Amino acid sequence: MELMKINGNTYYIKAPTNAGVYLFNNGDCLLIDSCFTKSQALQMDKILKENDFNLRYIINTHTHLDHCRGNLYFQEAYPECKVYASEKERPFMENPYLLGAIFFSASPLKHLNPAPLSFPVDHYLEPGIHKIGGQPFKVIPLPGHTRGHIGIVTPDRVCFLGDSLFSRQVIRKYSLPYLFDLEESIKTLHFLPEIDADHFLISHEEGVIASKDLPDLVNYNLANIEKFQKQILSLLQQPLTKEQLVKEISLNNNIALNLVEYHVIQTTVSAFLTYLNQKGLIAYTLDEGRLYFQHSM
Repeated sequence: MELMKINGNTYYIKAPTNAGVYLFNNGDCLLIDSCFTKSQALQMDKILKENDFNLRYIINTHTHLDHCRGNLYFQEAYPECKVYASEKERPFMENPYLLGAIFFSASPLKHLNPAPLSFPVDHYLEPGIHKIGGQPFKVIPLPGHTRGHIGIVTPDRVCFLGDSLFSRQVIRKYSLPYLFDLEESIKTLHFLPEIDADHFLISHEEGVIASKDLPDLVNYNLANIEKFQKQILSLLQQPLTKEQLVKEISLNNNIALNLVEYHVIQTTVSAFLTYLNQKGLIAYTLDEGRLYFQHSM
């Protein structure tokens, strides 16, 4: 991990989940996302201390554990630290077990539920300008990856996009990254180039993106969605259950699955099925206790 300057008082810590850092004039700082593990949080804290940054605020772009589990360490290490998150993420911040429940549609298997009982949040944010530490931060709704996902624009015109946009490396590595609501994801992707900022940062495996380069990455993400939409419609020329569809997509794209990755792909495939059904492109039938999907003829 290392601290990288973006513009003005805005930095980021290059990490498995990149974390934004905004430095106030009094030496306090704000963290945008807080990493996955305690060891990663310790490394981040070491970087902050080496640079005489005093952590005072955290904003979480969304509730996935690689973005907010570090909160627990930082809130213990810095008792005065205040945490902010989107209002729509409230149920998941206060009840993280819901993340596993979404995967399993019930009380989840043990290895799908590594979350603590709760992530305490001091302030829930609505879209718009919010003064934090005396400085204006713009909160932008970017739904799709999760319902309440937000982006943050700092006073230095740097926008932190979280997981609303994926790097080329992530798409090449995982093929089909997690999406909860495909229609909202597509709308968000089309909206991203309209954001009034000069620099952009996404959460995984990409450096700072200049505003002029953002549309190319947006189009790469949209093309990947289109690719899987066509693949799913082709597979559904014959009726398949969701489980059969997950199997075919995994095999066709050489996606190796463990328990968590299986449920990530299954959720994303479900998002495609909902979207395609809403568009009238696929229909579903029940037959002998199985739910089948098929391309509408």
